[in-house]
Amino acid sequence: MKRKTKDIISVWTTILLVAANLIFFNIIISSFNKVRIDLTQYREHSLSPHTIKVLNALPDRVEILGVFSTNTHRLLKPLIPRLRDLLENYASQSNGKVTVELMNPSSDKKIRHLYEEYGIKPFPVPLESKYKKEVKSIYFNLIIKYGDQTVKYVLDDMIDISETAGDLTVKLKDMELLITRGIRKATTSFNSIDSAMASVSEPISVTYYKLPVKFLKNIDDKKKKELDGAIAKLKKAVKKYSELNKNAITFKEVDASTEEKLFTVEVSFLKKTVQFPLFFQLGDVSRSDVSENLEAALKRVLPGFTQTIGLVSPLSDFDPQMARMGRQPPPSEFAVLENLMKGEYEVKQIDLSSGTPPLDVETLILLRPENYTENQLYALDQYIMLGGRVIMFMDSSKLDLKALGAGKLAVKPISSGMENLLSSYGVKLSTEILADSSNFPYPLPREIQRGLVVVDEVPYPYFVKIKSTGSHSAVANLAELYFLWPSHITVEKKKGITSVPILKSSANSWTESIPGSGLDVTPNPTQKSNSKPKSGEKILALALSGSFTSIFKDKPNPLEKVNKDTQKTDNTKKDSKSGSLVKKDTPQPKKDKSPNTRIIIVADSDIISEVGMKILENRFQFSLKFLQNIIEWIQSDDEDFKTSAKGLPRPLQEISDSQKSFIQHIIWITSLIILWAVFLVITIYRRRKS
Repeated sequence: MKRKTKDIISVWTTILLVAANLIFFNIIISSFNKVRIDLTQYREHSLSPHTIKVLNALPDRVEILGVFSTNTHRLLKPLIPRLRDLLENYASQSNGKVTVELMNPSSDKKIRHLYEEYGIKPFPVPLESKYKKEVKSIYFNLIIKYGDQTVKYVLDDMIDISETAGDLTVKLKDMELLITRGIRKATTSFNSIDSAMASVSEPISVTYYKLPVKFLKNIDDKKKKELDGAIAKLKKAVKKYSELNKNAITFKEVDASTEEKLFTVEVSFLKKTVQFPLFFQLGDVSRSDVSENLEAALKRVLPGFTQTIGLVSPLSDFDPQMARMGRQPPPSEFAVLENLMKGEYEVKQIDLSSGTPPLDVETLILLRPENYTENQLYALDQYIMLGGRVIMFMDSSKLDLKALGAGKLAVKPISSGMENLLSSYGVKLSTEILADSSNFPYPLPREIQRGLVVVDEVPYPYFVKIKSTGSHSAVANLAELYFLWPSHITVEKKKGITSVPILKSSANSWTESIPGSGLDVTPNPTQKSNSKPKSGEKILALALSGSFTSIFKDKPNPLEKVNKDTQKTDNTKKDSKSGSLVKKDTPQPKKDKSPNTRIIIVADSDIISEVGMKILENRFQFSLKFLQNIIEWIQSDDEDFKTSAKGLPRPLQEISDSQKSFIQHIIWITSLIILWAVFLVITIYRRRKS
């Protein structure tokens, strides 16, 4: 009896000790909430580096409230656990800066509270069970709150619905993109330059590179007074911000050692530096917007502000006769793209015709530049000389709308006017059109009888399909990409500039010349896509980085008004606005050399236009992701920059007929070998048994 009691006590003691160890172990590891392994190819269950960067830069706590009804539609139920896991990932990766609360509003008090505070209402959906059908109001909402700023997502914002053979499929959109965008929108809407300056812990350095004393003799007293006035404006603007936080900003004046630094204001915070000129013309010093330029520079270097993108869009093809009749020009073919980008960035339309570089944008995107004037080139050139980052979507041809109206598909040649600028970087945009046997089909309608139209998918070599996007980090995770009537790029090495191809066509591509009258590219069902001589791989997108030289070096500033008669007689220049004399050897505020910066050139703009959106349909999301990736890459100086392909389709890789035949024969041979082996084993077993 005693032994039995001892055994019982021993068993229960062991159970209690094991349980205590498990509880103690759980308490110890409960704080390690970042320990997770994601084995999926596209890291579907991990936050992207961009999102982690946004979370690390949060100035204060962000609250995320998920409002989901438990009794919901059967197609929505599986989505709630996925959203819960994603939100918990945000909370664990934010180091306590993101708090998550999930709510099921089942009481009238909770419903009234949600409506009064956030203005959200339930959404009616049909519910079915084994015994009845009913329509019930459910909640499927997400609220992101920062201070008094809120961003709300309703059901339609978060799901995509598709129908195949009568069956509905409901799936989540790219929720990481939506949530990160909402966090950025809430935090940047709340943030202001005053609050950002008041909260910075590290000092901001503002340095003005002034004209050395030895050159002051070349400027008359009136112009010196204007220069002193511009410097006083700068000091006043710096003083205004220093009053918000005494240790936030430091200011100093130093003599410019080179002409590249002359009349330049340099704003630095941590590892980020932005430059802007105190003025653009010696003859127009008094009109310089010093305080506005300083505020724009501070917003670019300080964290917590929405990234500003500048778009330079082409003018619409519009008959002047129609304008005289009171007709309005059609919207830009890139207007849809602009609206899509506004959800993620602050987007501004930029006009370069004034010759003034846009100092308040972090990335400048040129959309199909055409016949750029000297002033436009100067504005672009000086923007790069100030360290600006530029993405160029360029074309050597565009669709001929007149031919399209006549029922034909044709492209006509265009000139960007940027040939000399690109040539100085060692880049040339071909005037030919690129075709490739690796392409996706053109949907060609065909009427088989009156009123009955079918769509044939015709091989079309001018719709280039890039199956493997290469090893460049900006596109490494994109499964494929599509270019429409593209050109191609040739490049040669230039000192100080590093060029890296981002995208290339296949080895089975070729080029075709475009005559002045245009090239007919109407799809032909009888034409074979590989009927042209191959010319090998061609570069479709190129990344340039390094220090660039101005094409206006050793040339006069085109913005300066020169009095030719005075220049001939007195070897001086006269400012036509102020009337003051400035000697010829006086240094100008024009920059001739840039700091290290980045430029991306893409040999096609149709991939992100409204035309491309209609042609590509669901493939357009690859183009949009490509644009987002190169914007993030061009602003990152990190060589280990990585992109994410989450939320994109995963197309199966196509295999040739010979590969299919090989796989088929392997399956047959393997099956026969297995059957023969089974038969042999059974035969041997029976013989031994007998």
